[in-house]
Amino acid sequence: MNEKDHLINSTCLEDLSTELLMSIFDYLTSIEVLVSFFNLNKRFCLIIYYYLQTGYRLTQLKFHQTNYLTYKLFLKEILPKFKSTITSLQIGSDYHHGQIDYFNQYQLLRLDSITMHIIDPKNIIDILQKFLNYNRFQWFDKIHLIIDEETRGWDEQMHFCVQNIPVRELKITGKIPYVFAQHLMSGCYSITHLTIHLKFDHDLLPLLYYLPNLIACNAQVDDRDRDISNNLSLLEPLSRLKQFKYEGLMPSIHLRRLILQINQHIEHISIYTQDYQWPFHSSETFSSHFFSHLYDLQAFHFYIRLIPSNNFNNTTTYLNEMKFLLNKNLCQNIACVLSKDIGQIFSLPFVFNHFEIFEKNFFHQIRYLQCEEQDKQIHYWNNIHHLTLHVNIYNSILLKSIKQTFLNLLSIDYQVPHFSLIPQDNELDQYDFRLNSIKKLIIRDSVKHGCHVPQPLFLLTLNLRELDIDHFYLMQILSILSQQIQSRILSAFAQLHRVTVRQFDERLPEHFFSYFSQIKIFALIFTTYKMQVYRTKLPFLDDLLRSMPKLISLKLEHIKKPHEYYAGIELQENVQETIAKYYTKGTYWCKWYDDQRQKHHKYATFLFST
Repeated sequence: MNEKDHLINSTCLEDLSTELLMSIFDYLTSIEVLVSFFNLNKRFCLIIYYYLQTGYRLTQLKFHQTNYLTYKLFLKEILPKFKSTITSLQIGSDYHHGQIDYFNQYQLLRLDSITMHIIDPKNIIDILQKFLNYNRFQWFDKIHLIIDEETRGWDEQMHFCVQNIPVRELKITGKIPYVFAQHLMSGCYSITHLTIHLKFDHDLLPLLYYLPNLIACNAQVDDRDRDISNNLSLLEPLSRLKQFKYEGLMPSIHLRRLILQINQHIEHISIYTQDYQWPFHSSETFSSHFFSHLYDLQAFHFYIRLIPSNNFNNTTTYLNEMKFLLNKNLCQNIACVLSKDIGQIFSLPFVFNHFEIFEKNFFHQIRYLQCEEQDKQIHYWNNIHHLTLHVNIYNSILLKSIKQTFLNLLSIDYQVPHFSLIPQDNELDQYDFRLNSIKKLIIRDSVKHGCHVPQPLFLLTLNLRELDIDHFYLMQILSILSQQIQSRILSAFAQLHRVTVRQFDERLPEHFFSYFSQIKIFALIFTTYKMQVYRTKLPFLDDLLRSMPKLISLKLEHIKKPHEYYAGIELQENVQETIAKYYTKGTYWCKWYDDQRQKHHKYATFLFST
C-alpha cells in the first residue's frame, strides 16, 4: 500500500460518524480499542474516553484474552497515560502466558484490585512489593492469585507472604493448592474475606487462628493428612465471621467442632465433604442439638458423601429425622441417594457448582424429604455447571435425564467403561437427542479396547468447545471406528477451540495433528514411563505447528530432560528454533519451567503463547 492509498483510507475512517465508530468498537475488547485507535488524533481520544467510561471499562482492564503482541504495545504506548486512572487489573490466563513477566516494571498509582495467573511465585513478590513501595498508604481491595502449580513446585519453604500487604479480600486458588507454613499469615489483620485452596486440613487451622477479622471464609482442601482433633481446641473465636464454606474430606464430627469453636453466631454455612467414618446422622454431629447452639444461623447447605453401612438401610426414616432443618428454614428440601458403594445426602437447592453421580438409576433412586412438583425439583439443580459420572454413560435414559434435569450444565467428566469389549445394544450415534449445553468434556480411559471401541460422548455434544482426553482412547476412535462415525467425530473436532491430550507417548499415526487444524489452545501431557528416552529434539513439533495455523497457545508437560546440562540447553534451543520458523520474532512468548514433583527424573514443562 503506497502513502496516497494510506491517506485515503485514513480519511474514510475519519468520515465515519461517532455512533458508527462506537458500533465498530463493540466488536473489540477495551485493550484492542485503546491500542488500535487511541493515538490516532484528538477526536478518537475523546470518543474512546466517552465510549469506555460506561461499565468501568477504562478503569478496570482485563488482559486474560489479550495476545502477546497487543499486550506489549499496550504496556509501551497506552499504560503510561493511564497509570493514575486504572483501579483494577486481570493479568494472564491459563493459555495467554508471559504477561506477568513484563508487568512489574510499571507503576499504577490507584490500583486497588488485581487478579494474576501465576507460574513463577517470585513474580508475586516483585509486583506486590513494588506496589507497596510507591503506594505506602493505599490498601488493596482485592487480590486474586491463580497458581498453576503443575509447572512449578510450591512448598512450605516458598517465601511468598501476604503478611505486609494491606488487603481486604484475598483469594489464592489453583489447579494444585498452595501449602502454607503456619507463620505466613500472622498479622494479616486487614483480611476480612478469604478464598483459598489448600493441600491439607491442618493448613486451614492456622489461617483461622491468624486472621481474627474474617467475615467470610471459603476453603477448598484436597486431603485430610494428619489428625486435627487435638488442634481444634486451640482455635480462638472469630466474632465477625458470618459465612463459612468448606469443600474437602474433613470428617463431619471435626467440622462440627470447628464451627462451634470459631463462632456460634455464624449466619451461613456450606459444607461439601466425604465422611467415611459414618457419624453424620448421629447425635454427635449435625443433629438438632448442634443447630441449637447456632443462634443466628440463616442457611445450612451441605453435601455429604459416605460409605453405606447397616445403619443406613432405610432412607425414609433417616430423612424424617432431619426434618428439623426444614422446620428451621435452613434449607428448602433434603435428598438422599443410596447406591451399592456410596451414599449421598445433600440439601436443596444445591448451592455448589459441581455434582457426582455414582448410580445408573440415580434419578429413580433419589428420595426427597419433602415431595415437590417436577418443575420445582428441576429448579433445585440450576447452580450445577460441572458433572462427574462414575457410571456407564451408555444409557439413553440416564443421559436424557441429565439433559432434562441439569439445565445449566456446561461440562461432563466421565470414565470410558472397561467392560465395553462387547458392543452396546444402543450406541450413542443412534440416540435421538443431543446435549447441546455441554461446552467441555473430560474423557478418562487408558485401557486398550478390542475390536469394539466405545463411542465418545462428543457425538452428542454439538456445541463442544473444549476436550480433555487420554491418548490411547483418542488413537483408537480415530483408527477403528467406522468411516461414518469418524466423519461425525471430525466435524466435532472442527468446532473445538481447546484440546488437552493426556498420557501422550509420541507414537503417532500419519497426519495426527491435522485432525486438530482449527485448534487455538493445545496441550500435550507426556507419559512419565521409565522407558521414555532422553533426547535433544522433539521430532513431532514441526508437524504440530504446521498442522495448526490458528494456534495461540501450546503447553508441553512432563518432557523428560537429558541428564547432561548442555544437552538440556540444546533441547531448549532446538525447540525455539522450530517455533521461529512459523512465528515472527517478537510476536510470541515461550519459556521452560522445571517440574519439581518428580524426584528421580528430571522433567520440564514448555509454555508458548502468541
